Amino acid sequence: MIGYLIRRLLLLPLTLLAIIFVNFVILNLAPGDPVTLAEISSTGEAAKAADREMTRGETHYLQFREHYGLTLPILLNFWPFLTYDQVKEGIYKIVYRKGLESVSDLHAKQTLWGDRARFVMPILLSLFLDKNEPKEIKMAAANLFIRGGTKQGFVGPNLKEREKEMNRQISRDNAFLYKQRIKSTDTDEQIRQKIVALEAWYQEIPHLDEFEPRAPTKVKILFFNTRFWRYLGKVMTLDFGTLRNDTNKTVIKEVGKRIKYSLTLAVVPMLIAFVLCQIFGMIMATHHKKWPDVTLNITFLVLFAIPVFVVAPFLIEKVALHHTLPFTNISIPYSGFHSPEEIYGAFTSRQRLFDIILHIFLPLTAIIYGTLAVQARISRTAILEVLHQDYVRTAYAKGLPRRTILIKHVGRNAAITVVTSLAASLGIILGGSLIVETVFQINGFGRFFYEAIINRDFNVILFSAFAGSFLTLVGYMIADISYTFLDPRVSLE
Repeated sequence: MIGYLIRRLLLLPLTLLAIIFVNFVILNLAPGDPVTLAEISSTGEAAKAADREMTRGETHYLQFREHYGLTLPILLNFWPFLTYDQVKEGIYKIVYRKGLESVSDLHAKQTLWGDRARFVMPILLSLFLDKNEPKEIKMAAANLFIRGGTKQGFVGPNLKEREKEMNRQISRDNAFLYKQRIKSTDTDEQIRQKIVALEAWYQEIPHLDEFEPRAPTKVKILFFNTRFWRYLGKVMTLDFGTLRNDTNKTVIKEVGKRIKYSLTLAVVPMLIAFVLCQIFGMIMATHHKKWPDVTLNITFLVLFAIPVFVVAPFLIEKVALHHTLPFTNISIPYSGFHSPEEIYGAFTSRQRLFDIILHIFLPLTAIIYGTLAVQARISRTAILEVLHQDYVRTAYAKGLPRRTILIKHVGRNAAITVVTSLAASLGIILGGSLIVETVFQINGFGRFFYEAIINRDFNVILFSAFAGSFLTLVGYMIADISYTFLDPRVSLE
């Protein structure tokens, strides 16, 4: 078994890498922009008009795209290899709208060249300094140049002193570049002065090789200056980023606050369902085609057909509201994981446990009935198959007690099928209780994940896919190990 575990643990990172790759590509290829504004300026920035000055809204839009790496290509970055003619042709298409059939096509092209600008700065400089180019081309090239020179500062709760100093320098450079933006209302003399100022800034900035990389650096950019590599580099250090709406909150910490609720609402029903489905499966199988089998089969079919978003409100209205626990005056709670903190904090350990059980009884009921309906029928089928095995008939022939045969031989071997099914569902722990958490107002990861999808919070969505995949792989590993205890014939070596 040790050798098996070592092999699986070695394959685990490679499998997770493949899963991360697929999920990342699908998410980034999904249609639509995470932030939709009315228009995008000719420099690839969000704006309501091409000649609009940089505003706070535009700054936040660019900062969002920079923070999530949306200004980079997904897998390979060929932008440093663009030629003078390719850049010139792209700007001509934007200015004169050549081959652009709709406004959305124009916006997409503007955004694309706005993102490419930082990798073609020398070409843009040559274009707006070329006296033979039309005024419109010079203006577009100069504004793209400004877009390429604009940077976004470091964000996060724990910035280093060096990062803070770089933020101050970035702020000064950005303020200067914003002032040099060329508008359609500028005179020829104003345009000339701004172009001269931009050329002087470009020659004086330190680390000029950032905009004029050599061949080895270009190769490095090709593979490593991409969205995927940037995200993977963070994942390798277990940095899953911050929340979109609050960069001072990390994904890990926010998940940590909620995961205990989702784990409780997933693992506890799983264990209860395993025990109950074995009991009901045994009853149905041993009374095959008799009234207990038919009755339970119909019951589970009905339960399976009722959606959880119908059962959850029904439990609140018909069970919790205006009712109390049997033989007591204690009302049945229907919201939250436990009582309010000021009350819950004053409880003893035993009182806290009772309070949690009382609060999650209805949510567990809403979750468990569907799982039980499915797993009980799976257990019934597995037990029926085992009952017809030769070793079961041999056990009966030896005169072993029926109870011993059903529990030790039949139930133990039939449990393998149920364990496989339940272990495979371990990966849905993080999001499987979404409806129940929403209806019963439990602040678990299901609601957190749902809100992330609505807000298109990339970091939370990608972490959910990563965590769900990890738990699924762990579930299969646990199932494989369980086989060796349930069936001595199974060996992992």
